[in-house]
Amino acid sequence: MKRVRFLLIALSLSFVPVVGAQQLATKPPIGKHLRHRMTNQTSGTPNQTERQAFSAHTNPDDAAKIWELGTYRGGTWLATWHINDLGVIVGRGDVPPIGPDGVGYTHTLAVPLFGPHSGEWIDLETLSGEQPTGWEEPLADISNTGLVVSRSTALDGHAHGVAWTKATDPFDLGALADTHDPRYATYKSSYAIGTNELGTLIVGGSSVDGDIDVGFLALVVWASSNVWSNGKFVTKWQIHKLDTGEYRGFGWDVWDVNNYGQIIGVGGNGNPATVETGALWNPRADGKGWEELMSLPRSKAYPFTEPYGINEMGEIVGIVASADWNTQRSALWIPLDKTRTKYSKPIVLPVPAGGFTSCEAVGINNLGDIVGDCWNEDGSVNLPARWTTKDLDSSKIIAFPGDWGFAWGVNNNRIAAVTYGGGENCPADTYGSCVGAVQLH
Repeated sequence: MKRVRFLLIALSLSFVPVVGAQQLATKPPIGKHLRHRMTNQTSGTPNQTERQAFSAHTNPDDAAKIWELGTYRGGTWLATWHINDLGVIVGRGDVPPIGPDGVGYTHTLAVPLFGPHSGEWIDLETLSGEQPTGWEEPLADISNTGLVVSRSTALDGHAHGVAWTKATDPFDLGALADTHDPRYATYKSSYAIGTNELGTLIVGGSSVDGDIDVGFLALVVWASSNVWSNGKFVTKWQIHKLDTGEYRGFGWDVWDVNNYGQIIGVGGNGNPATVETGALWNPRADGKGWEELMSLPRSKAYPFTEPYGINEMGEIVGIVASADWNTQRSALWIPLDKTRTKYSKPIVLPVPAGGFTSCEAVGINNLGDIVGDCWNEDGSVNLPARWTTKDLDSSKIIAFPGDWGFAWGVNNNRIAAVTYGGGENCPADTYGSCVGAVQLH
């Protein structure tokens, strides 16, 4: 996750036909790397579901149930961020055929932990056949209603935000250029990264292809409505641009949205940034859009802030960082009033014992469980970690059977999604990654 903003900009520029532009697979850049309920759990398309070796067992150290899911059959890597309350994990990974560079095309994939189809991978497919290759951040999300959001290369070669449900193939969410507003005529690319638990809001960005100086991401929200068409209700999505206020020349990311309608993101003025602000948008009381950007409070010791996750209570988790970015700490912001217009200063969460020097908090559920990862000074060790709002002095490394890993999503049943590598049950090779889950206690 760390510093994934500029990865997103790079991805928005790279989603063009990829023939001749494939990259070699590399070990997922964990630790100081670039920042960075499915109602029906089976595929709606024949031959779309693949079953991988599926292992569920108990870790004797802490009696936690662990699921080791591996990768899509024949794939070399998979990475996940989110898991919904029905236990369906969604992420990004590669699928066969594997090319001469050692990896396949990148698809959005899902896998349920429970039910008769537990451990069966669902390939959500793409808007077109041509997709990038190589390890990516797991920029995808799933709601409790089964709405999956991600991105895909459209037929015109531009990256577009994409959504999927049991009843539909992947459908194109479009970009700001589709509004026919002349100010955004060149904003032909987009990505979708988050949805709320109800599946009623999608957040992401839209950008100009080919020129980072011009194409800083415009943050967007897609809001759903039901329209009567041909004798039935059809869900329509309308794109809205978020106001980023007076922060001109900034690059932007948006990360998450809750059912209340609160959206979190971050803006920075460069790479490396000399100014960075954690951003919060609250919904307007009249239901017509969102209020102006509100900057989250920051710490003098850690001037940079980046929020990643928000729960239904409006509690926000993310990181705070030192001025030189050499030290990062997990942080929590708590609303101080019922309107959620005032927030606490960042509460810096403790670093677990064991030689770790930096951490990030990425996911938070409605029970106050917080997950992320921690790493040592040279990045040679990176492991999944957890905290809790019930005890702000507590921190713990999640005992998962891999050599490295991170946990970026946790559902309201206290199951955390884990991306990991190594261990006895990860079929990916040295340069790949696998997906699993762990029941927190």
